[in-house]
Amino acid sequence: RVSDSGPGVPDEFKERIFERFFRVDTSRGRETGGTGLGLAICKEILKCHDFPFGVRSEEGKGTTFWFEIPT
Repeated sequence: RVSDSGPGVPDEFKERIFERFFRVDTSRGRETGGTGLGLAICKEILKCHDFPFGVRSEEGKGTTFWFEIPT
């Protein structure tokens, strides 16, 4: 798990958070940080290994990205 205490992800964007080039904060560009590829790359790696993954987020309270490696 990786958690933060940032602004959180609005419910309407949670389904899209792992899409290529998607950014919740549209005011951010490459110049200010991020291309919107990191989570998409993680998703593809995890899917290739059939590892479950997801995101939990609450606006104003933060976000947790998680995955499991089955034993």
